[in-house]
This record gives sequence, structure tokens and C-alpha cells, in this order.
Amino acid sequence: MAELLAGSRRVIRFDRPGLGRSPRPVTPPTLYAEVARLAALAPAHPEQVTLVAHGVACWHAEAFARLHPLCLAGLVLVDPACVAGRRPYAAARNAGRWLPALGGTWGAAVLARMTGPVAHRLLTGLPDPSGVYVLGKVPAAVVGEWLARGDMAADLLLLRADKPFPAVPVTVISGEDADECQARLAATLGGRHVRLPGIGRRIPLRAPQAIAGAVTAGHVDA
Repeated sequence: MAELLAGSRRVIRFDRPGLGRSPRPVTPPTLYAEVARLAALAPAHPEQVTLVAHGVACWHAEAFARLHPLCLAGLVLVDPACVAGRRPYAAARNAGRWLPALGGTWGAAVLARMTGPVAHRLLTGLPDPSGVYVLGKVPAAVVGEWLARGDMAADLLLLRADKPFPAVPVTVISGEDADECQARLAATLGGRHVRLPGIGRRIPLRAPQAIAGAVTAGHVDA
């Protein structure tokens, strides 16, 4: 998708801590930390960005829009995760606190070498040519993000009640069999909902043109 936009837009891509080539995290992920990361990457006002997010990262993008409305030109949410308001159990929260340190252990490295390439191919249908998914930091980061979902969702619900959503173009892209919460999200944010038939859950891999088209349809940057 980025290649489709690079000729006409400035494109900023990044790996969250512990994923891809980024160093392993030192603290558990939170909604506000992810918003701060996006704010640090965004250019200074009055320049604005169109933010593209996928899955749970759509929560980060929506929170960014509510907290930094002047920085945003538009929002493209790809297969956004549904938001549930229940906080995680204390045991899950405690486990998330020590997972960043676990990512640097020998056991995590062994687990990653055994499961990382296979899991990557199952999820994406592609090999891992850079070899990043054999690193111990990756499974620790993935599990840590999964454990943080409950707190992130609850924080987003509180933010929705406190901060209005800005009047910017919003496109929610989902597969044909998408959850109804995605259509409701598009309506809540005053945006349009695009269903792609025959795509399933791998929209960024199977329909990058649809995402790029949503960015260029009246948006000014990416």
C-alpha cells in the first residue's frame, strides 16, 4: 500500500516497540503511549496527516484524532477491532508488566525461532525474508499487546465520552463478513463504510489499492 502512495504522498511507516526492526519495549503498551508515539511522528501544525491504521491500531488512531484534532486531515481504519469496555483481570495486567523483560531471554528466543516464521506465514501468507520473527522480542511484544487490549479499549471508551471527534473524512474498510461494530463505528464517526467482497481479514495484503484509494479521495497526506 505504501508503494502505491509514495509517488504522490509523503509516507511514514513505523514498527511499534518489539515488532519488526524496532527494539523491544521497556514498558507495557498503553493507549496514551501509542497516541504519544503517533504525535511524535506527525509533522508540526499546521501541516496535517491522513492516518491509516489496521486492527487494534485503529483504537490508537481514533484516540489520536480526539486528542490531536488539529493534526489530522483524515482517517482510514482498516478492519478495526471491536471495542469492549471490560478491564482485564489483575493477573493479565500483572503478566503484561514483566513481558517486556521476558522478550530478551533465551527462552523467548527459542520460542520465536520455533514458531515465529510459521505463525507469520499463516497470518500473512508470506515468508519472513528479513528474519525479524525469529527474534525473542516479537512473541513477547505480541502477547503484551494482546494483554493490554482490555485497558486500551476501556481507555478509548472513556476518551469517547470526554473528547469529541473532529470533523474530518473517515473511511472504515472491512471484509464482506465484517462485524456489525465496524459499520456502527463508521456511523458514529460520521464516515463511510466500505465492504470488500471476497477479501476476508487480510485486507492490507489483498486489497492495498482500496486503502490507497481511500487516502487519496480528498485527503491531503499519508
